[in-house]
Amino acid sequence: MENISRRRFVSMLAGVPLLSLGPLKLSGTERNSLNHSQIEAVELILRRLVESNAVPGVSYSIGNKNETLAEGAFGLRAVNPGAPMEKVTCCPLASVSKQFVSAGAYLLQQRGALSLDAPLSKYVPDYVHAHEMTLSQVLTMRSGIPADDEKCEAPVNGQIDEASLIANLNKHKLDFQPGHHFAYSNCAYDLAGIVLARVSKMSYASFIEENIFKPLGMTASYQLGSRNESNFAQGYAKEVHGWKMESATLADETFVSGNLVSTVGDMQLWNRSLLNATLLSQETLQKMFSVPIVAGPAHTHYASGWFVEPSGVIWHAGTLLGYGTNNMLVPATGYAVTLLSNTPQNEHWKPADVTLEMYNAASLGLKLPPLLKRVRSTLPN
Repeated sequence: MENISRRRFVSMLAGVPLLSLGPLKLSGTERNSLNHSQIEAVELILRRLVESNAVPGVSYSIGNKNETLAEGAFGLRAVNPGAPMEKVTCCPLASVSKQFVSAGAYLLQQRGALSLDAPLSKYVPDYVHAHEMTLSQVLTMRSGIPADDEKCEAPVNGQIDEASLIANLNKHKLDFQPGHHFAYSNCAYDLAGIVLARVSKMSYASFIEENIFKPLGMTASYQLGSRNESNFAQGYAKEVHGWKMESATLADETFVSGNLVSTVGDMQLWNRSLLNATLLSQETLQKMFSVPIVAGPAHTHYASGWFVEPSGVIWHAGTLLGYGTNNMLVPATGYAVTLLSNTPQNEHWKPADVTLEMYNAASLGLKLPPLLKRVRSTLPN
């Protein structure tokens, strides 16, 4: 199996034509219910994953702009002693957390509290390279901030916090001149979290809680490590003869590129707010879901915390030690699909591809094409 680094999004996209996402207009084809055969087609896919030992446990939800249409869970949230995965089981979102970092930045811009196009040094003057980039370049992974987690998330004098993150980044040069390439960077999003905290004058966790979770009624969502939740999915790594327990690290809990927890039900509340433009305006969503028009090898279809496919599918997956996740919107038909599990992507379990398979199996619209070829960076090897 591929050696997966913490919170890396295993599959990255690059080298595809530029596209401009139109307004999030729904076609009106979305149904207000799914029939038994549609739900059975989706759940058959997930049962087979559990039965084939590709995942210990998995939960899912399908919703539209009005309501949650189907949700369920299969397998185990804990292997020994055995405890079932349930639709209300809390699971780390891994890099699906980046959606909330991005939304927080766009929300503050919508309120006039910051500008994504201002030099980053306006908000983080203590980062030595901040004057070379904008927050927009940070969110779209085109800032040049190091892509190696260990370059920013290692302890400094035994501490892992905002100060250690900036101290670590100040030791390293940029991977490339901002705007000239694309490279997926957890460090970049960790730094964006500091911007949100400083501008809002509260901790990142408090900002997300007060400005996103509470307004949307996402009562089961929180920062990893901040609650002692009994119905929590234990993470696992695949072994030849079973599953090895994996636990979140202090860095996993501290840094915002992958440190949120949620349920499949709560995620449909989030998705509904995006499909209805209730938290972020249509204009703001248009900006957040727009892929930058840039020249040369920086061309990809990563927007701000989301991938945008030529088919119109908008999605992001995530991997954390012990977890694999995906959240997908299809604005043209008004559907959203969330998938959470307690093992990272492996050769038999690819959350993004499975989510697409579920959509097609349920016949929620015209058959969606496969996701495009994925790479981690446009930098030469």
